[in-house]
Amino acid sequence: MQKVELLAPSGDWDSFSAAINNGADAVYLGLGDFNARAKSTYFNKDNIRETVQYAHLRGTKVYVTINTLVSDEEMPLFCQLVEACISAKVDAYIVQDFGCAHLLKTMYPEIVLHASTQMGIHNADGAIFAKKQGFSRIVLSREAKYSDILAIRETGIEIEYFIQGALCVAFSGNCYFSSLAHNMSGNRGKCLQLCRLPYTAFSQNQEVASGYLLSARDLCLLPNIEDLIKAGVVSFKIEGRLRRAGYVAQAVHTYRNVIDNIYDKKTIDQTAEIRKLRQVFSRGDFNYSAYLTAGVPDNIINPINQNHLGLKIGQIRSVERFKDLFKVGISSTHPISSGDGLKFLDKNNVEIDSLGVGNVEKQNGVYYIFTKHRLNSGLDVYLTLDNVMEENVIKNRYLVPVKVDFFAQPDCPIKIRATAEGKTAATVYYESDYICQEAISAPTKPQEICDILSNLDLDVFDTKVSTNLGNVFIPKSALKNARRTLSQELKETIVNAYENTLPNVAKAQQFLPAKTPKIDSKFTNIYLINEKSDFGEFVPQDNDLVLLSPSVYSVDFVQSSMDKLGKTYKNVGLALPTIANTADIKILDEIVALLPQNCPILINNTYGLKYAKTHYVIAGTDMNIYNSYSIAALQNMGVAEFVWSKETACTFPDIFEFAYGRQTLMHFAHCPFKTVFQNTCKKCSFGDLILKDQAGNAYQILRHKISQCYFTLLQQNITNKKNIVKKFIDLRS
Repeated sequence: MQKVELLAPSGDWDSFSAAINNGADAVYLGLGDFNARAKSTYFNKDNIRETVQYAHLRGTKVYVTINTLVSDEEMPLFCQLVEACISAKVDAYIVQDFGCAHLLKTMYPEIVLHASTQMGIHNADGAIFAKKQGFSRIVLSREAKYSDILAIRETGIEIEYFIQGALCVAFSGNCYFSSLAHNMSGNRGKCLQLCRLPYTAFSQNQEVASGYLLSARDLCLLPNIEDLIKAGVVSFKIEGRLRRAGYVAQAVHTYRNVIDNIYDKKTIDQTAEIRKLRQVFSRGDFNYSAYLTAGVPDNIINPINQNHLGLKIGQIRSVERFKDLFKVGISSTHPISSGDGLKFLDKNNVEIDSLGVGNVEKQNGVYYIFTKHRLNSGLDVYLTLDNVMEENVIKNRYLVPVKVDFFAQPDCPIKIRATAEGKTAATVYYESDYICQEAISAPTKPQEICDILSNLDLDVFDTKVSTNLGNVFIPKSALKNARRTLSQELKETIVNAYENTLPNVAKAQQFLPAKTPKIDSKFTNIYLINEKSDFGEFVPQDNDLVLLSPSVYSVDFVQSSMDKLGKTYKNVGLALPTIANTADIKILDEIVALLPQNCPILINNTYGLKYAKTHYVIAGTDMNIYNSYSIAALQNMGVAEFVWSKETACTFPDIFEFAYGRQTLMHFAHCPFKTVFQNTCKKCSFGDLILKDQAGNAYQILRHKISQCYFTLLQQNITNKKNIVKKFIDLRS
């Protein structure tokens, strides 16, 4: 049985080599302006070939993240970047933009595409869409449940799933908070992480809670790895392209041990491994189950702490003056060493200070550090950097195991067979021009041959040599020449074996120029409402469309609400939710089946594309249509009309643009009311809820229910754009 893939992040060379040398099967990285971590700038078109060869030589794949939205004007530059990566023999490309995927598959039919988590694929219908579009793998949205994974497995597409690292609180690919508030788009790699800021919650005009109310815990699915393997996940992904090499090294090292022990049917001390992961990065306790279980999870948010807290190891027992410093005594369950990082919290878990450790003394089981910081006894001590542990794991080296068989007899050339084993399988043969002479007085000894040939390349190979040696004398120069030739040919053979099936730039078709899409539009304006909406100054005309976005998606509720609207307005349709798990899809299928054929349906996720066979499908703002290539791709799938992404500056006259209303900033699959009121579903406290940031900006929370509750964060202020030809108007509140 083939093992699952362990996929590691890389933002620079140190983290890249640390991932490979600690056992990653594949590494993902970004370069240029088209990756979702714009601050990660180390890799580029000039060094990508060297980077890929380093990985391939060690049996590791390289995936390039081109997972941002791309405009028509940027497409030529985007294609140049991809061509550089294809020339470098990159193994696969992680893509968010429909248009980019459509273009790449047209230009390079053999290219390997993985659907980015930013596509928001989280159910079997979304997976079917991806497979039809030529994706070989989907990186599941983190909101996917275990039941969703089981259903997706049946589609036959590869499943990649995040197991460690930061968890976005908003549904994948549909966070517009940073973009709409500060023109810094997460879908363009420039997220300001506004979710990590403090907020105050108000209900019925009363303050009810404050803290980091949108800050998600970090993910750690170590206890779920075996179940996820059984469910059909083929690639386990670690988040963290902006984190240091020590984090990457330890995370890869831990999960390599966990996965290998599962296949070897051995047990591992999970508690000890989780402690190591907490030391390299954790915002308090981890989220150990993501959204995998049924219903609305309770442990997504950590309102108390939003940055690296590390591992609690003890308390300050004493503080005394020492010259111009303070000598701080710490009772600790963990060794404290020079170079470590410490953080100090009071009894209310408020961070008081943090520091790097210099000199350390240990007396009677107490560690003494010296600092200019004035600290108080009784503070809890957290380890945020274990310098010894990280140095040790960063020093690890993966060497390709090589078996060398050496043959030499009198009056014959030297013959050598070198076989690379492990993750890289390759064999090369060498035969010398030199003819061995029978030794007269000093025959060459086997150890001399082993000493020279075992050093094929100490940075790459771990070489074991066996000899079949007659009574011959071989000059060292002949052995060194054999070593040099073998090393070069073995490297080339290993790399070529990895790369001989990848697409060639020369096969690319001519670049496809952008074309203004032709759309036969039925409607002038689209109104998005819920059952309580007030049209106010707006009066829908006969050529306008009214779309119901109900608070409850049930057959009876939707049918009765649609019937009421149909008595007043000529054109009525249904807006489908952005998130819908497997249980939700069953309900939505029942609802759609009762709608008249060709009834307008607004979709905001790929799962809704299946309804284009029977209904008049409109791609909504959450489909992130950012270029004309996306429209071309979606038209091929039967989509009739389009609404630009909230982040698009394009203005084609036949395409709708958001014109009026409170714009959606985030979708949640957790319950903000549980975070604020510390309640349970059995004691539901749903009502009005407003979040305010430190600048006084307010944000409204809406709820809708399918098989479970989902929530939407809206701007409190009204967006009112004028001079738009095709208007999309959101009147929900």
